[in-house]
Amino acid sequence: MELTASEIIEAIHNLPSGEQEKIRRTLEKEKLEKQKEVEEQVRRFRAAEKWLKENRAEFLGQWVCLYGDKLIAHGTDGKRVFLQAKELGIKSPYLVRVIEEPENFVGAWL
Repeated sequence: MELTASEIIEAIHNLPSGEQEKIRRTLEKEKLEKQKEVEEQVRRFRAAEKWLKENRAEFLGQWVCLYGDKLIAHGTDGKRVFLQAKELGIKSPYLVRVIEEPENFVGAWL
């Protein structure tokens, strides 16, 4: 039997205040953990982007997999590079094909 959110909220309201407080603390803890996880992902993404900018020329035409500013794998076969990262236990690898980017490119709708 699945409960609806309304049923769960009603059940929580019927609990003693101490039990309600346990639920509040648990939810707050989970929220903070998720927030830290997202902040860490953003930090790794920014580090990867910086690494890519600094090392682009060396890896032109290749797929690179980064974890933050650490090169995990690279090569011309993107699927193989991705699988190498997964084999190392990386849950969400940052994978990108390095291409030469035109200087001063500005995109626009015409």
